[in-house]
Order: sequence, then C-alpha cells, then structure tokens
Amino acid sequence: MSGKKRLAIIGATAATIGAGATLAGGITFGLFSASGTSGANTFTSGTVSVGAGTATSVTCSITNVVPGDSSTGASFGSKTDTPCTYNVKYTGSASAWLAVDVAVGNGSVPLYDGTATGLQLYLRDATPTTYLTSTAPAAGTTYVTEAGTSTSLPVGTTPNLLVSTVPALTDTAVSYTLNYAVPIATGNTYQGGSSTVTLTFHAVQAANNPLPGDCAAGKQCNATPTFVWS
Repeated sequence: MSGKKRLAIIGATAATIGAGATLAGGITFGLFSASGTSGANTFTSGTVSVGAGTATSVTCSITNVVPGDSSTGASFGSKTDTPCTYNVKYTGSASAWLAVDVAVGNGSVPLYDGTATGLQLYLRDATPTTYLTSTAPAAGTTYVTEAGTSTSLPVGTTPNLLVSTVPALTDTAVSYTLNYAVPIATGNTYQGGSSTVTLTFHAVQAANNPLPGDCAAGKQCNATPTFVWS
C-alpha cells in the first residue's frame, strides 16, 4: 500500500485481551472434585491511543471462575460477571478496511479447547456484528469463514475477521465486547486451567483495493490476488 497515506488505529493495532481466564479450585456436586467458590473478576477497558506501527494492549482478566459462571452477554450460565468492553478508533487520513485477528492460547492446563465443555467466547461490536459465538451445549465457540461456514474456533490464530463492508473514515469508532462462559458440565479436566485471547486489529487502504464479493462484516475475509491486507 502507498506510503503517502497514513493508516492508524486507536484502541488496538495489536490489542491484547488478556487472558486471564483461570478456573478456581472447583465446587462440589460433581463439577470439580475440590471445593471452592467463584471470585471477583477484574477488567481494564476504555479507549487506548495507537499510532501507526505502534502496538498497545488492553487486558481483560478472568480469574477464579467455576462451572456455571458467565458474563452478562453470554447465552447461558450465571450472566452476572462483567464483560470486557473497549473501543477502537481509526485515525488514518485515508479510508480503510478494518479487520481483527483472534488468537487463543492456553496455560499449562488448557481451559479453552474448542469443545462444548471448555471456555466459551463471544465477541460482538455495537452495530451489532457478531465475530465469535457459542452453540454450547451442542458445540463450542465458532466463527464464520468467508464461504459462510460456521467453524470451530481453534487454539491459535484466526485472521482477518472483517469489521465492516463500508470503509472506515477518519475518527470512525467501534465499541467491542468480549463475553465468556464456563459450562456447568465443565469437569476436572479443566480444573486449574487458564487461557488467553489476543485481538489484533489492522487496517489497509480501501482505495484501489476492493473487497472480495463474498466478504461480510463479522466473517473471515482473506487476501486474494486482487485484495490485500498489507
């Protein structure tokens, strides 16, 4: 892309939603073998300024959760915990396409594994566009491919989830919410587990760089011979 036009994002050119999804010592009646209770979760939210080529992180820590815990925007569970909310503001001088890469990692004991019994994730913006959702207890967390197929979100990086089919202009702002849930069926396999979720936002000029026809907001939109992300 031409170096004459400035592309920048406020909120996350490499936004990290921290990770701290960690299961507490468990509760009784067959969920975990040990006893314990869920604790308070702490979140950092807001708008963070990012210049071109500068990474800034926003951390969301989910700790001391037990089976049945979930944040307010989850589709099941207690729905009492606070989700992670944050804002992304585009400040480039050229109109641009925006996308987010989602990377999921685990600690020594995995909490997220893509199944219906592990950690479930929900990512939406305020328009509202859905990027990640859960079909638990039928299945786990999913995203939608460019072909329109609902696919299990893997551990690792899932790139290029399109923010909008309308190019972002200077000062375009989008509010995002990351919710989570720990299914009541979660058992001892996950006890003491932890996961990380890293969201990386990126922008590319829209002029002379048309989106593929099958790209849609919230879906994966990958590079082609006539469309590039870098």
